[in-house]
Amino acid sequence: MRKRVAIIGSGPTAIFALQDLVKCSASLDIAIFERTDVAGKGTPYQRGINDLAMLSNIPSIEVPALPVMLHDWLALQSDEYLNEIGVARSEITDRAFYPRVVVGDYFRSQFDAIIDASRASRHTVDVFENAAVDDVQPVGDQFKLCLSPEHGGAEALFDYVVIATGHSFPSEPETSPGYFEAPWPATALQSIPSGKIGILGTSLSAIDAVMTVATKFGEFTKSKGGELKYSVNANGQALDIVMMSRKGLLPEADFYFPIPYLEPKICTQQAVDDRIALGSSGLLDDIFELFRQELAVADSDYSKAIDLDGLTVDTFAVAYYGVRDKEDPFEWAASNLAEAKRNYAQKHTVPWRYAILITHEIIETAVGFMNADDLGRFNRNFKSIFADDYATVPHLSIERLLALHRSGCLGIVALGDDSEIVKEGLERGATVEIAGTTLRFDTFIDATGQKTLSATDLPFPCLIERGLISEAKTMTAVGNHRRTGGIDVDDQCRPLIAGVRPVRRLYVPAVSYLLHKRPFIQGITSAAELGQIVAASIIAEVTRPVRSRRVRSSARAQAPAEIAA
Repeated sequence: MRKRVAIIGSGPTAIFALQDLVKCSASLDIAIFERTDVAGKGTPYQRGINDLAMLSNIPSIEVPALPVMLHDWLALQSDEYLNEIGVARSEITDRAFYPRVVVGDYFRSQFDAIIDASRASRHTVDVFENAAVDDVQPVGDQFKLCLSPEHGGAEALFDYVVIATGHSFPSEPETSPGYFEAPWPATALQSIPSGKIGILGTSLSAIDAVMTVATKFGEFTKSKGGELKYSVNANGQALDIVMMSRKGLLPEADFYFPIPYLEPKICTQQAVDDRIALGSSGLLDDIFELFRQELAVADSDYSKAIDLDGLTVDTFAVAYYGVRDKEDPFEWAASNLAEAKRNYAQKHTVPWRYAILITHEIIETAVGFMNADDLGRFNRNFKSIFADDYATVPHLSIERLLALHRSGCLGIVALGDDSEIVKEGLERGATVEIAGTTLRFDTFIDATGQKTLSATDLPFPCLIERGLISEAKTMTAVGNHRRTGGIDVDDQCRPLIAGVRPVRRLYVPAVSYLLHKRPFIQGITSAAELGQIVAASIIAEVTRPVRSRRVRSSARAQAPAEIAA
């Protein structure tokens, strides 16, 4: 009997899962359900949700293999398309960065190509757009998908269900006048007036929000000397944007490094796996020691400059941010950008930066095995240095921020550890209270990125009611459990009942529910990994030899009405 696979969501995770599923030697009937009107793009790359000024921070060379590479696909596009997206044909390279919506257009083309190729095989692939799934109900060893009433209310049975809903943001982000819980969809920001605008965050998500606001009220142009300038529209009012974060630092510019990653010398996956096998007690400190040794071997000059020998997992971040904490963030950004451009031109890799980059995913594999106390220390004192290192941003993003600052339209504020955001009782926007100082904003945008979601946030109530989805917990040093957010899954992304037994044939590779265990999982490479893991698990089960199998001839006849194309 042909197995039926449902994939809820159609972004990168679903695309990479589909690409592997259609290679299965057994026949599959695959149905993909997308709640929006355009499948095959994903929330971070969808038009309307994202503005053309929002840049992706992954170049073509880092996108895992699809039928055609991003830069090759872009080179095949028409002059009209390139003009629309503001990309010069001469600037198309495998290391260039492009607008998020361009990456979305690319993913859609690859999605279509994979489906077209599947037609030559024994599989069937059906895509349902404007199809929001209301619930997933276990029925024997299958699952019934129920579409929401406004999308037809149809139902169908599937043998396997993949919940690949990816990033999750509110469809109506303005929760009170002038207060936005997310910068997406970008169209929601088009209604805001100029004036004093607060942006919570300084990462690429926050830069996305800044650029959407900036291009609404003005434009970027280049001087004859090549310097980027920003000017507010002639009929525009005063524009005053303030970015805010705990440290008040801007992200650094993308740096040159070899691709694919070189292997670490000391902090290897095998070394980390071996330490994990010894148990959770002291795990974080031992993992840091492997990291410290890796950094010392990679860059002795940097190690001496920060006194690496005297640092611990709890003090490393203080030394890492070091002088940068004391510098004006825009001056530091200009200096760092100049350095990054020189290194690109010379194809020079800064050893200490690269050592952190190539170990972050390896160290991440230990996070799920840490006890609650170590997990708290990791999140407070160590995690941010990896995010700062791998989440560098396109050079153009830094150039735009600097142009906005030179124009007098952009500032940055360090919130420290004791600040309060207040929106209650205000006609519009919010106030931010910092050490006795109150900042008043006409518009306030929380642009801190994807938040960790928990079991109760999953929009499929039956799975929760039946106990198939459990909220993740971790053990404290004294034997108690502490909630971490997210849901419990095994290494195949199958939910764990009571944190122990995996639910067969159900998969949740949705990043917003996995951040507690995989804090660095938000990029395209992680989406590819998750999709491939799920596909491999399904293929292994579908193609597993079975000595005897009873087939109930009436099973198909008893299934609910099929979802029609």
